[in-house]
Amino acid sequence: MSRSISKKTKRRELLKKLWNLGRIMSTQTVFVHQAIAQTVGLNATDTKCLDLILSGAGGPVTAGALSARTGLTTGAITHILDRLEKRGFIERVRDAEDRRKVFIRVHEEQLAELVPKYEAIGQAYMSLARQYDDGQLELICEYMERTSEMSERELAKLVAAHRSLPSQPSQAPRPRGRKHRTPSGKL
Repeated sequence: MSRSISKKTKRRELLKKLWNLGRIMSTQTVFVHQAIAQTVGLNATDTKCLDLILSGAGGPVTAGALSARTGLTTGAITHILDRLEKRGFIERVRDAEDRRKVFIRVHEEQLAELVPKYEAIGQAYMSLARQYDDGQLELICEYMERTSEMSERELAKLVAAHRSLPSQPSQAPRPRGRKHRTPSGKL
C-alpha cells in the first residue's frame, strides 16, 4: 500500500515540478525575446510577428493572415507593421493581380543586428540538447510538438471566444473635480 502512495506522491511532485518549470520557461522566454527586441527599438510581439512573416509556410503573408495566426486584432497588427516598416524591417507590397491585397515583404539585410543574438541563444540550446541521447531527444521533441499543437488549439479557442463577445462600450469618463472611490471607500 505504501508503495502505491509513494508512486502517486512522486508523480504528483513531478507534475507540479513540470508545471512550475513550464511557467518559469514561459516567463524567461518572453523576457529574452523582449530584451533582444529592445536592442533594435521593437518589442517581443514585433519580433515574433517578424518571425512568422519570415516563416510564411503558405507563401507571402498578409496583415489579415498575421492577425488570424496570432489572434491579435487587425488594428494591433497594423501598428506592429507600422513599427517594422518605420525601422526598415519590412515593406508592404500590393499584389499585382489584386490591388486590394497587400503582402508583407521582409528586408532580410535589416536583420543583421538581430540574427546573431538569436543564433547565440539557439547555439546555447543546441549545446544543451547535444547532451541527450537520441531516445531522449525523440521524447523531448514529441513533448514539444504536442505542447505546441495544444498551445495552438488553446490560442484558437481564446481568440474565438474573445471575438464572439459583443463590443464592450468604452467606460464613461469620470466627472472632473470628484475623486472616484472604490466600493470599499478607498481611492
